[in-house]
Amino acid sequence: MIDAQRVDFIAVPVSDLTVADAFYDETLGLGRNPNASGERWVEYETGNLTIALSTFGGGVAVGVADVDEARGTLEDAGLEFSMDTFDSGVCNGAPFADPDGNRLLLHHRYAPLETWKPPPTDVQRTDFIGVNVKDRAAAADFYGGTLGLQRNPLTHDDWPEFDAGNIVLLTSTPEQKGGGEYEPVYTIALRVLDVAASMDRLRAAGVEFAFPELYDTGVCHMAFFSDPDGNALMLHHRYAPYSDGSMP
Repeated sequence: MIDAQRVDFIAVPVSDLTVADAFYDETLGLGRNPNASGERWVEYETGNLTIALSTFGGGVAVGVADVDEARGTLEDAGLEFSMDTFDSGVCNGAPFADPDGNRLLLHHRYAPLETWKPPPTDVQRTDFIGVNVKDRAAAADFYGGTLGLQRNPLTHDDWPEFDAGNIVLLTSTPEQKGGGEYEPVYTIALRVLDVAASMDRLRAAGVEFAFPELYDTGVCHMAFFSDPDGNALMLHHRYAPYSDGSMP
C-alpha cells in the first residue's frame, strides 16, 4: 500500500493540441492555466482537478511524496512499470497501469508552480473520474488495497467510489453502462448547476450528446459527450443526498 495524497492531474491524450485546446477553452469554457502550458502540454483547472491536454499520452497522475519509495512498494507487490522513473525538470514520474490496462502515473512535482486563480465558469468542479474496469471486486482490491485509497462507505456497492483526496475514482463495468467491448478508458464528470441548460449551450456550440435528453439516474442528472479526440466527458449534477443526508 502506498500513501496516495491526491490526483495531481488527469492527462487527456490528444492528437492535435490546437484543436483540443480550442475545444476545452472556447467550447467548454474551462480556465486555461497560462503558467503550465507549452507546445505539447496544456493545463485546464476545474477547481479541484487539473485536466492536462497531452500529446505524450493519457493517464491519472497519483501524487505521492516520494516516487521511488512508492514505486518500490508497488514493485514489491508484483506491479510492473512500463519505463524507468523520469525527471522532467519539474517533476518525477513513473508510469504503470491497473489490472485492466487503465494508465496511471506515480507523480511528484518538486519545482514550485506559480499560483493562478481560474475565472468562474459553468463547470463548478470535477465530481469524479469514472474508471472502466472488467471486474469491480478486482478493481476494489487494487484501488483500495494496492493504492490504499479509502472506499466511500456511503456509495452503492455497484458504483463504488475511492477517495483520492481532491477527487474520487468511480469504478464500473461496461455491462453497467449498456454493454459493449471492454477498453481501458476514463470519463471526466464535470459538475454543473443545470445539466439541461449546459447541454443547450454546448449543443449550440456544435457538441453532440450520446442521448438527446439528460439522463436521470434517480440521484443525479448526466449528459454524455466526447472531446474531438474521443475522450469521454460528462455533465453531472447530483440532486439526491447520500443515506446520511450529506451531499458530495
